Amino acid sequence: MRRTLIILSVLATGVPLIAMGPAGAATRHQAPTKTLTIVMHDPGCHWFYLGGGPNHRKYALTVTRSGPLTLVNFDEAALKVVGPFGMRHIAVGKKIVLTKGSYRITMVGQASDDNTLKLTVA
Repeated sequence: MRRTLIILSVLATGVPLIAMGPAGAATRHQAPTKTLTIVMHDPGCHWFYLGGGPNHRKYALTVTRSGPLTLVNFDEAALKVVGPFGMRHIAVGKKIVLTKGSYRITMVGQASDDNTLKLTVA
């Protein structure tokens, strides 16, 4: 696409004004959201997956991240997320975007010995 630049002169002041076509207009870019994954891992059923290779995977029960944050569910069942917006469910393989606040994450129909995940988005 070719950018168009048009120079106009103002007769009264003699100062040139520059007008740009639509290709030169300023655009707003939204910062990409970071992704946090919840996975099935024993003991305790579900954990935050923090990365690492096949032999060095890292998991956590409590995480603090800056937001906005995309939470992805790769657990074995739907998750219940309770936070500033109330309660929402995330189906397996689905994701949700979370903004600033504290969140408590459990599995729908969770057994008493399963983990409760805590997430803080700053």
